[in-house]
Parts: sequence; structure tokens; C-alpha cells
Amino acid sequence: MLSNLRRYDVQARYAFVLVILSLLPCALALWLGWTRFDATLGRIIYGARGRFLPAFMACVLMSIAPAALGFILAISSAGQRRNDQSRRSWFAFFVGGAVLTLDLIVLIAFYMLRLERPT
Repeated sequence: MLSNLRRYDVQARYAFVLVILSLLPCALALWLGWTRFDATLGRIIYGARGRFLPAFMACVLMSIAPAALGFILAISSAGQRRNDQSRRSWFAFFVGGAVLTLDLIVLIAFYMLRLERPT
């Protein structure tokens, strides 16, 4: 059952959990992009009919959604006087912002460096 999201300590708890959950798909998207990167060409190579592109995009989206929600909840609850879990709010704020930035960098790098190989 959901707790009352109007309370700042509950927002801090949810923000912390959501940001932690967004770390694994972000790391997986980074790993997928790194394994397909060809340093000699300077490109991320993937097949047109392969499973790389759907898996990569799913990882990025599964990372962006909880990170953004956790970041928003952290902004709302960080620094509030009635929040006894202020450290969780600040952790979620900084880590959520870092994950969102990293996801954006990964997406931009993918679109700039992609090379679709016909199969």
C-alpha cells in the first residue's frame, strides 16, 4: 500500500529507492554501447535486425523514468524542515541528476556514433 506522498520523509524514501533502481539499467546501457563500440572506426556498430537497438533503448528508458521521478521527489523533499530523512533526499537529488545526465550523454553519443550494418 502506498504511503502518503505529501509527507516529505515518504518522498525521500521513494526518491532514494527509485534512484537506486535506475542505476542498473543505466550501467547496462553503458555496457551495451561500450561492447558495440569499434575504436578503429570510432562508431557504435549494430545490426539492422538484431536485438541490440531495442535492448539498448529499453535500458535507457528504464533508467530515465525512475531517475526522473526520483529526482523530482528529491527536489520536493530536500531541505524541508519536516523531513527527517534529508540525507536520502540529497542523495537522490545528486545521483538522480547524474543518472539523467549520463543517460542523455549515452543517447546523444549513440545517435552521433551509430553505424547500422545491414544483415
